[in-house]
Amino acid sequence: MAVNVREISDKELDAFVDFPFELYKKDPYWVGELKADTKHLLRDNIFWTHGKRALFMAYRGEKPVGRIMALVNQAHNDYHHENIGFFGFFDCINDPEVSQALFAAAENWLRGQGVSAVRGPANPSSNHVYGLLVDGFDSMPAIMMPYNYPYYEALITHVGYGKIKDLLAFHRTKDDKFSERFLKVCARCARAEGITLRRLNLKKIDEEAEIIRKIYNEAWAENWGFVPMSQQEMADVVNELKMIVRPEGTCVLEEKGVPAGFYILIPNMNHVLKELNGSLWHPWRLVKALWAWRKIKDARMIMLGVSPQFRKRGIDLILIKHIIDHGVAVWNEAELSWVLEDNDGIIRGITECGCHLSKRYRLYQKSL
Repeated sequence: MAVNVREISDKELDAFVDFPFELYKKDPYWVGELKADTKHLLRDNIFWTHGKRALFMAYRGEKPVGRIMALVNQAHNDYHHENIGFFGFFDCINDPEVSQALFAAAENWLRGQGVSAVRGPANPSSNHVYGLLVDGFDSMPAIMMPYNYPYYEALITHVGYGKIKDLLAFHRTKDDKFSERFLKVCARCARAEGITLRRLNLKKIDEEAEIIRKIYNEAWAENWGFVPMSQQEMADVVNELKMIVRPEGTCVLEEKGVPAGFYILIPNMNHVLKELNGSLWHPWRLVKALWAWRKIKDARMIMLGVSPQFRKRGIDLILIKHIIDHGVAVWNEAELSWVLEDNDGIIRGITECGCHLSKRYRLYQKSL
């Protein structure tokens, strides 16, 4: 039966959001966000003040067999002086005919926007869920990290996309060991005058969020694919995380009273989302989710940054050691993700503190 692809209106958003729940319903590791949150992201998020998108679904007869989003992130193009579009929210049965039809529809829309290349997956940007899982399919993903079937890589490369960058995830348990070199260097750096570490004051979260946003934007300013976070975007992140972040998963490092670096570690709420299966409106699932929340034993480091003027003083090493001593110790194990594959300095520090590479995510690009 022929494949039919059509653009989805906002009134049909339910079908777009529901599709992966059917596609992955027998997969033990895939985790869906709350459907209401995904609809909010696609329709009402502050991101769309500088981005525009089109949603497409593929059908065989009346049966949905795939989906994709095409988007233009003007903030990205302005910041990086590029003229590219993105694809995201790609999910598909294992059928090259379907994926080819989906990408053709997305690329035709992007040509109409005047872009010269397509990059992805981006759901919808580097400040959200980013990349395609290409290695590490044998465990549940950490919160806000992607998971997909292994065959997606072949579907994407089949239509002409090639690797442009890998993102790495590292794993550590509380029983893994620091290297002797790491401990010596870290101890020497920690003796520097005026260094203090403190938890975030969650009672003054708006003030703390602005400190974090400033360091984050400065620290990541020259990183590949990064787009600075606005005050409203940070406010949205705070609103999403304030119910789950715990003081022991946060730290601000100050040098002589000036904020120089920070990290945020959050419990892996995917254990909860797995039980909820996209909805808060099933009482028994809600009970199981609350029980899963109480039993969470792993976490994810979602943010770490050091302002450029404080670099080359070992502050990043002090923060990484603090994460392990006071964060991983609480949750037993943690994922540090993601890290650009060519960020040799931070990768060296992470591995010397006992972390090991656990998952690999890939960004693809194609010229139009």
